[in-house]
Amino acid sequence: MTKPIQIRNLILGNGFPKICVPLTGITAEGLFGEAEAAREAGADLVEWRADFYDHLSETALMLETLAKINDILGEIPLLFTIRTKAEGGNREISTEDYVSLCIAAAASGKADLIDVEVFGEEEKKKALICEIQKKGAKVIGSSHDFEKTDDKETLLRRFQAIDAAGADILKMAVMPDEFEDVAAIMQVTSQMTAEYTEKPVISMSMGSLGSISRIAGENFGSAVTFATVGAASAPGQFPIKELRMMMEALHAKNDSSL
Repeated sequence: MTKPIQIRNLILGNGFPKICVPLTGITAEGLFGEAEAAREAGADLVEWRADFYDHLSETALMLETLAKINDILGEIPLLFTIRTKAEGGNREISTEDYVSLCIAAAASGKADLIDVEVFGEEEKKKALICEIQKKGAKVIGSSHDFEKTDDKETLLRRFQAIDAAGADILKMAVMPDEFEDVAAIMQVTSQMTAEYTEKPVISMSMGSLGSISRIAGENFGSAVTFATVGAASAPGQFPIKELRMMMEALHAKNDSSL
C-alpha cells in the first residue's frame, strides 16, 4: 500500500495521478514563458529539464533562473532534472558536475524535488540522494531506457534498486518494441506498489505504442504522468488538456463500475 507524500499542497501516491509538465527552453526568457503557460494550463507539478538550458554550467545564473521559475509557478511544486545523454537527455556531463548542480538546486530551497539517475556510479548517487534530502528536497530516483523494455524480472530488480538507493519516489521509463512490453512495465509497477514498496511509483512506456501507460496510471499504480504545454520532453507525451480529458473519462468509467 502506497504511503502518499505531500509536497506543498500536492499529494503524490493517492488517487488520481498528477500531471507534470516539463519546461525545455534553452533560454531564461523561454523558460519563463513556458512556466507561465504551465501554470495557466493547470499543471499539478512542473519539471524543469535543466539539461536543455544554455547556461546550466553557470551555477549562479542557473540558480537565478530556478528562483524565477519558482516565483512564476507560485504554489505549484517544481521538479529539477538534469537528464543525461546516457539516459536520453540533452546533456553530456561529468558525475561531479551533475552532483554539484543537483545539490545547489536542492540547497537553494527553490526546487521541491530533484531527479537523480540512480544507475551509473551508484555509490555516488546514493550519497547524492542523502545529501539532497538533508537540504530539504525530495528525490525522484529514476531510470530511463530509450532503446528497449527489459523482461519483468529485470524491471522489478531495477525498481528495487532505486528503492534501496533511498529515493523518496521511484521512476522508470522504457521504450516498447511490442505491446507485451507495455503490459510488462504496467504489471511490474502494480506488483511493486502492491508487494515491495510503500513509496509512490511513477512509470511509463514511451512512444505511441506506450500511450495507454500515460493515461491509465490510476489503474496500475503510477502516481504521476507527463504532458506537454510546449515541446515534449519524451516520446508519446500528450498535450495537457487532451491527457486530462482522457484520464477523467477513464476515472469516471472506473467509478461507474464499482
